[in-house]
Amino acid sequence: MQTNKSYIVIIISLVLLASGLAYLNFNSSGSEVPIETADSTSTLTKPFDYDEYFLQVRDSIKPEIKFKIDSLERLIKSDTGNYQAHVLLARLYDDAQLGLIAAQYVNDIAVRLNDERSWFNAGFKFYDFAANTADTGAQIYASKKAIAAFEKVIAINEHNLEAKNAMAICYVQNDLDVMAGVQLLKDVIKRDSNNVQANYTLGMLSRRSGQWDKARIRFEKLAQLDPLNSEAYFYLGEAYSSLNMKKEAIIAYETCMNLIPNEDSKKDIKKLIDNLKQTK
Repeated sequence: MQTNKSYIVIIISLVLLASGLAYLNFNSSGSEVPIETADSTSTLTKPFDYDEYFLQVRDSIKPEIKFKIDSLERLIKSDTGNYQAHVLLARLYDDAQLGLIAAQYVNDIAVRLNDERSWFNAGFKFYDFAANTADTGAQIYASKKAIAAFEKVIAINEHNLEAKNAMAICYVQNDLDVMAGVQLLKDVIKRDSNNVQANYTLGMLSRRSGQWDKARIRFEKLAQLDPLNSEAYFYLGEAYSSLNMKKEAIIAYETCMNLIPNEDSKKDIKKLIDNLKQTK
């Protein structure tokens, strides 16, 4: 390692001892990602180019963060196996609100360590970015990168149901391969019939395709597994209503209304209940 970079190494070591490794300990429970897809009629002017994106967005980084990033990126060019530098770069890019680049550095760590936890961290970082970006091209790119990382996880441990759930959602997003996603979810349910995330995702897929009988079964299961889950009762009410089971729909909506604190939401659900009561 070059001597004129020694001060950077010291800074990296001190920071990582305090918090760097904790950065990789992601909370995979996260919020549930809605099963919605982009408009299939929209077209991209050109395929997403990560390298082009990387060069474009780096100009938006605050100077004080960019100085640290530039120093670390020079460091890893001369010391390609510097695991700690990759960790800190991922953190800095997250601080700069550039989650896709952060995910790429976490992925580089997984390539080096090649273990279940590292690949899961990489997959989840791409998954999280894909769920929150409005850029369809970047979302598709990140979803594919997440799938590739989760495939590595499952190859190491086929019983990692969190990875299968997340990979299924990545397949469903933007209709990359809905049937592949469904098969993954069915495998999760086969192994764990009470898996909340898999039941939720299958329920949302059934809802989206108008298969209300199947949706009803999934949301009934969710309500059973988590009686305080207001969302499960709302979608259950929707399924019952679509199946003309008005009495059951009213009970589900009323239960949902009693579980949510937001008064505006309560009013909206009350309107649904009133409409059901007024129809024959």
